[in-house]
Amino acid sequence: MLVGRAPGVAVLLAPAGAVAGVDVRGAPVGTRELDLLDPSTLVRRVHAVVLGGPAAVDGVVRWLAGRGHGFPVGPRPFEVVPIVPAAEALGLPAADGHAVCESAVPLDVPALALVGGTAVGLVVVDADLEPAECRRVAMTAHDAFARAGVTVPATVFAVATGAPTGAPLNDLCTAATTALERAVATS
Repeated sequence: MLVGRAPGVAVLLAPAGAVAGVDVRGAPVGTRELDLLDPSTLVRRVHAVVLGGPAAVDGVVRWLAGRGHGFPVGPRPFEVVPIVPAAEALGLPAADGHAVCESAVPLDVPALALVGGTAVGLVVVDADLEPAECRRVAMTAHDAFARAGVTVPATVFAVATGAPTGAPLNDLCTAATTALERAVATS
């Protein structure tokens, strides 16, 4: 997995696809494709998660589609639709998602957070999880915002690396919450 950052935007790239979940509390803003993360949907993997607004998402989708990464919708390699859920932290600057993807580097932290008029966070857990388990991790990690004193509406994503570590779900939830709390403190 790769991560790209710019002021007001963070992008997690998983071009081969990764299982993800989301938890939303309060009125989400600038969201996209959150319903696809429901465990009952056809879509099982995302190709990126964007903490940022619509302009950033459009650039990320272009970057992924241009490289043939996405949900296949035809027989040709570039007939794909990248699955890119997103949520925006209000009041932060917009960035070009395509440029953020171009500057992406290997993931170096287990959590990312942006806090403005709303808050968004993302945790990455080293595990092979089902969508419902990712959702549980996101729900638990959401407590990090409360621990850090953030009281605005917030959206938290959880993404699993797919590595079969055998870590118990409770341990993953605890680690994710702690990691997101640290990310909020440094954002």
